[in-house]
Amino acid sequence: MEIEKKPKKRKTNLFLSSILSSPSSSSVSMAILLVLFYIFVCCPVVIIASSTPADTFSPEDNFLINCDADSKPELIEGRTFKTGSEYLKTKSDSQITCSDNVPSPIYKSAKVFPEEATYSFTLKQPGYHWLRLHFYAMKDDKYDLHQSTFSVSANEIVLLHNFKINNNSVPTLKEYLINMKDPTLNLKFSPMKDSFAFINAIEVVSVPNNLVNDEGSALFPVNKFSGLAEQNYQVVYRLNMGGPLITPRNDTLGRIWIPDDNYLEEKNFAKATSIAPDGVHYSKSITPLIAPPMVYATVIEMADANIKLPNFNVSWKLDVDKSFDYLLRMHFCDIVSKTANSLYFNVYINEKMAISALDLSAVTNGLAYPYYRDTVVNASLINDGLLIQIGPLNQGTGAVNAILNGLEVMKMSNSVGSLDGEFGAEEGGLGMSHKGTVAAIGFVMMFGAFVGLGAMVYKWKKRPKDWQKRNSFSSWLLPLHAGDNSFLSKNSASQKSNFNTSGLGRYFSLAELQEATKNFDSSEIIARKSEDETNPLNTATTQTPIVVPSITSLPTDNSRSVEGPADVPTINDHSGTAVFAQFQSLDGR
Repeated sequence: MEIEKKPKKRKTNLFLSSILSSPSSSSVSMAILLVLFYIFVCCPVVIIASSTPADTFSPEDNFLINCDADSKPELIEGRTFKTGSEYLKTKSDSQITCSDNVPSPIYKSAKVFPEEATYSFTLKQPGYHWLRLHFYAMKDDKYDLHQSTFSVSANEIVLLHNFKINNNSVPTLKEYLINMKDPTLNLKFSPMKDSFAFINAIEVVSVPNNLVNDEGSALFPVNKFSGLAEQNYQVVYRLNMGGPLITPRNDTLGRIWIPDDNYLEEKNFAKATSIAPDGVHYSKSITPLIAPPMVYATVIEMADANIKLPNFNVSWKLDVDKSFDYLLRMHFCDIVSKTANSLYFNVYINEKMAISALDLSAVTNGLAYPYYRDTVVNASLINDGLLIQIGPLNQGTGAVNAILNGLEVMKMSNSVGSLDGEFGAEEGGLGMSHKGTVAAIGFVMMFGAFVGLGAMVYKWKKRPKDWQKRNSFSSWLLPLHAGDNSFLSKNSASQKSNFNTSGLGRYFSLAELQEATKNFDSSEIIARKSEDETNPLNTATTQTPIVVPSITSLPTDNSRSVEGPADVPTINDHSGTAVFAQFQSLDGR
């Protein structure tokens, strides 16, 4: 037996039919239909838009390259990776694959470059881009990837120099934040001699304009630091304090946030606290693009927050390259306080005050609102890595506690545009811009030293036979006008032969006078004056320039005048005073 089913009558349909059946109310029915259309069609869209934060981002440039020539586009962590062979330019390359269990499909294959290779990406939008390089040293019969050594550059920016995989068991991710001003990004792989380069996957993705601020604060002394938007960065650490691993699937910008457990010192001093992610209240200035809700929904606070006068801080220790400056972005969200203006704490970096008396509720105008601070740490302040500490204010204000939700540590490019050592990218290849210049200068200096040494050896071989009998060999080994040319004289008092500061001549040492006059031989006397004439009290006495033709060891260059010292050495004999030293000119002028 079949049961007849009668349709149920709805009040709404009866209401509509009664209205529409009345010819006198056609205008009213049309107005009601328009209202109903607006309610059932437009209102849901408005409700969704008003209740959903601005956590979506569609990048203008989105190159996701899986270096597997035979694979089809593959969805990995919610993103589609392609082969990208059309972007590659190289003379030779090889493809290797592995069947081992790998953490992600992008590590199943790799491109190997025995020679230089370049990926060229035409960009639609200038500005900052994520550049992520994925490496995994898989086993291969022909190529031993963990023995490869190579360099990588992005246009004029050195990313890796003489790079070599340290850990063969886990993949390696090198992540950069590159400020692209050129319309083309040339990613160049340069293997070292007798080696090769390789890569598993590449990401080149646009970044939101508000992700990098131009201003931050310097650590010491604490003041404003501008120009951050002109730098290039390498992401060294991205930590989620007190929370789990966050994968690209759960981050709008495809970032990875790792737990802080391995970097937290004295774990018994810290306590992890969390709330539901939807309890985080974003603002117009800070959106999930800055950090996802899971970062702000978890926090590390002091374990014994209720004890009086605590004398400890919660600390994290991070190893970094101490030859670079670093940008530290610290994320905060007060999810532990019950009332506003009850939590005041300090933040220290390498035992220096970075943030003093921070009250998050006052800064954000409420609780559970995200906040972050950018601080630049100069390389001169880094001796043994980075030490980040949080501690209470200890001034009787509010709760005795301190918190930190997330931390990003980014290496800043140096003066030569490098993110790996003091090396710059040269046109036509990766090289050492300053080191080449230094090497050239060193070569010139070394060549000059050899020439000078050769000249000395030549002069030594041409030395006079009686040079040992002389008090000074400056006249034959070194030029007479070379300044202190009696530096090997036996008499230390004679080692003061210098140019006259007036520039009119040169002082002669006693040893040189002895040599020139053959130890004041009387046969070498060229002029005599009586004692009355040499009396210094006699104002009428004058010193007339004289010609010295008999002193053959003196230079014959007439272009330089020489003069003797103020104290004229004399030899008294029966015939008067012999004058030797007051030589005013060699040509009688």
